[in-house]
Amino acid sequence: MGVTSLLVVQKQMNMPTRVALHNLFRSDSTVSECLSEYDKSDEIMSTKEIFKYSSSLPPGEIRLLSLVPCSSTLNFRLITTPLSSPVPYLALSYVWGTPRTASDSSAPSISVDNQPFIVTPNLHSALTSLLTPELQSGLPIWVDAVCINQVDDVEKEGQIKQMDQVYRNSERVIVHLGDSPNPDTARAVQQLRRLGKKVWDADAVILREQDMQHWPNFDHLDDEPEEKRRRTAVRDKIFKMIKQERGGITWPRPKIPASAALDLFHRPWFGRAWIIQELVMAPDHERGDGGCVFAVGAERIRWEHLWAAHLFLVLWFILEARSIGKAKTYLGKLIAFGVYVRRIGMIPRAFSARAAQTLGLRKKYLQGELGLRMKDLLLQLYVGDSGGLLGCRYPQDKVNALRGMSSDGEMLDRFMTPGADWVDVYTSLARYLYEDGDLGFLGLCRQRNPRLPSWVPDWSQQQRPPWLGYSGDKGIPLYNAGGDTRAEVLARGEDGRVLVLKGYIVDTIQDVGSLWVADLADDFNWESAKLRIDDIDRFLSLSEKYTPQTARWRIMSADKELNDVMHQRRATQVSQESFLLLESATKLYDPGAGSSGAWYLTYRNVLMSLYGSRAFISNKGYVGLCPGTADLEDTIFIPSGSHCPYAIRKQPAPASVSDAEERWILLGEAYVHGIMDGELELGKPTSDITASMFSLA
Repeated sequence: MGVTSLLVVQKQMNMPTRVALHNLFRSDSTVSECLSEYDKSDEIMSTKEIFKYSSSLPPGEIRLLSLVPCSSTLNFRLITTPLSSPVPYLALSYVWGTPRTASDSSAPSISVDNQPFIVTPNLHSALTSLLTPELQSGLPIWVDAVCINQVDDVEKEGQIKQMDQVYRNSERVIVHLGDSPNPDTARAVQQLRRLGKKVWDADAVILREQDMQHWPNFDHLDDEPEEKRRRTAVRDKIFKMIKQERGGITWPRPKIPASAALDLFHRPWFGRAWIIQELVMAPDHERGDGGCVFAVGAERIRWEHLWAAHLFLVLWFILEARSIGKAKTYLGKLIAFGVYVRRIGMIPRAFSARAAQTLGLRKKYLQGELGLRMKDLLLQLYVGDSGGLLGCRYPQDKVNALRGMSSDGEMLDRFMTPGADWVDVYTSLARYLYEDGDLGFLGLCRQRNPRLPSWVPDWSQQQRPPWLGYSGDKGIPLYNAGGDTRAEVLARGEDGRVLVLKGYIVDTIQDVGSLWVADLADDFNWESAKLRIDDIDRFLSLSEKYTPQTARWRIMSADKELNDVMHQRRATQVSQESFLLLESATKLYDPGAGSSGAWYLTYRNVLMSLYGSRAFISNKGYVGLCPGTADLEDTIFIPSGSHCPYAIRKQPAPASVSDAEERWILLGEAYVHGIMDGELELGKPTSDITASMFSLA
């Protein structure tokens, strides 16, 4: 299920449907909250005094933990094997948890080569739960905290570079989600396993994200008739399963304990950066014996069945919630809400958007749909309104954790060295992306970290999507302000914190309007909407460049809307009609005024995605939207090869710069009405705008 579609479904529900879905599809802050106790999960436990490795690992080899024969306790010996042709082994994926030291009397330990080895409680729990049957089978297991000498930086660096191979070459990856604290948890896993197998066997794996974004209507699909027939048949099978599993109005009750099932997807494992490659790179056994298995206490469930069961839960809950919205009367809605509560219960937390994405990444990878360049993985994992923050102890590991999956991950070797500062890592990575022509990453720089240059995205926090999309996002960009120009980034200068690129000055900001203060996480702000309309009308009355009646409704939404499968497109008549409804409602400050149809609500969501923006007018009479940090005398420019303009601010040149070159601070994207499709003919003899070099600091 796509994260975007979850949000849209939520926004399109009215009361009491919205009550039933309260926080059901919101961003997964719960996972982030749960991670507070795991903030030190990548710290190195003190093993110097309690365990001595016999030797360092030579390149191309790994250590494995082998259970001592006939041992019923955690008594292991270390063996080594070449990674190119290893002995059969398992690989463990888990959350480290809070480290322990030898001085901590409560610290659990295992025995390794007849020596005590202090481990975290999470690892001790994982190994204990795997004693039967996995470790008793005789297969050794790879565990990072033990099989890598964590106090040998040279060994650790070499082992990290081959982590993807460690998981890919294993017989099976075991994901330890944690213990099973109560009978409901065990029953939830059992029911998810049963149900997930049914959904998987129904060929649900052929469903794509675009199929789910407008579920259950498949009329929009452009597939061949046979493909559409297959997908429709899968949909019908899932509907039949839902009817069988949901229970009746009074009896029987559903077999799945919904609350306990949702709890599984909020386990801290889903919120860690390193686990992505561990799941994605797990072996794919064509014979279907589970290349990745999730362990919850004594229960086991394969990845494919957990993915399919999660899909079922999402579709089931949406169906129950929609039944409330379809009720014609208030009494009918109350009755439907009562049935919803009886079947599902009062869900105490949301679906985990991060868990949905993580489980789906393996499916995309196995089906060849997951972009594996570093830029693709960064956008997939660290950009979005609804995914909880992926955590790791060190900011640079947000990038390092993707190295093994990335087809161009070796470029990290240029600057990802032991002890490298995360600021330098992020800066070097950004330069690599821009030099590769991906100027759309400039749109990810509104969330500013004072330690980073203004042109460097901060991957230590979840990035909000750019207002205007990406320059090369899944094909043709939404806008093309740069026309036929091509990105030109100069080679690194003396100051590595400065990005020099070619661009064109459009104009200087003359006046700005009020700030849009509501985003997707808030209720719609009617006062902000009214002020935005007033600002646009005021600026258009001062400009001679536009036909106001057309320009006003296009500028309001940055001339974009969502189509019926929630993909962005340029605004159509639908947006104009929605704008007029919105304008009428703002005059009354009445959320109920006008229409509550799907298109109108979707239009409001588009406006809310323009969080932190404000209207502006330039000296030449251009009107549009700019970042909330922009002000009078700031400059609008278009980098060569960019799909959209940006607002920048001139800074005094540092005294250390001998040629006194101008320095600029990047503020963020700008929508400028009338120039977003190459109308300025930049780079052509007919254009009256000449190119300049800009040094962004």
